[in-house]
Amino acid sequence: MIYDFVLSNWLLFVIVILFVLVLALLLKAGHRDKVKMIILSLVVQAEKALGSGTGELKYALVVERLYYVLPLLIRFLYTKKEIDQYITEAVEWLKEYLAKGHDLLGYENELLTDYSIELQGDFDLVKRE
Repeated sequence: MIYDFVLSNWLLFVIVILFVLVLALLLKAGHRDKVKMIILSLVVQAEKALGSGTGELKYALVVERLYYVLPLLIRFLYTKKEIDQYITEAVEWLKEYLAKGHDLLGYENELLTDYSIELQGDFDLVKRE
């Protein structure tokens, strides 16, 4: 019974699978720059927090924070190899940035990730008149 259903509708299944794959690729392409900026921000934060000479530890910190920050759907769209490549690009960019004499204290393009929760309603402790 199920076998007959699949045989009679195989073209429909193929079309649906192709449609889902195309949507996933479009979603991935649309978020690539944002993912790269998040990785760059995390690399800068790791460099600020851990300093030089701690490459493996910084890498682990960046990967751990990246998987915490990225939405679940986006995480599945990027392979480990792609993430490694984006981290390598961010590290190379940071090395060039620091080699030009800049420091990380005033890094103006760093993304500040806001983990606060937006609450609805009036939560003022002191009523203002």
